[in-house]
Amino acid sequence: MNQSFQKLLARQQLPLVLTNEDLRKMFQVSDSTLNRLFKTGSFPMCWLEIRGHYLRDEVLEWLEMSNQDEFRENLELLRSL
Repeated sequence: MNQSFQKLLARQQLPLVLTNEDLRKMFQVSDSTLNRLFKTGSFPMCWLEIRGHYLRDEVLEWLEMSNQDEFRENLELLRSL
């Protein structure tokens, strides 16, 4: 299988709406680090204003648009606070 197809398949296996628990597992962070990430202001808004629920495609688009090295550095900084 080519890499693009594998990425698409992996994406489709995620739920359409991600919860805080899903995000904690994806990013491998604690509740407090995840909350600090939300407060940075660049993270996608809650789905239908339901707290702790985010559209999968918006989260993945946000990840793709963000600089991966910068994202890792920011997570390390958030973890240290």
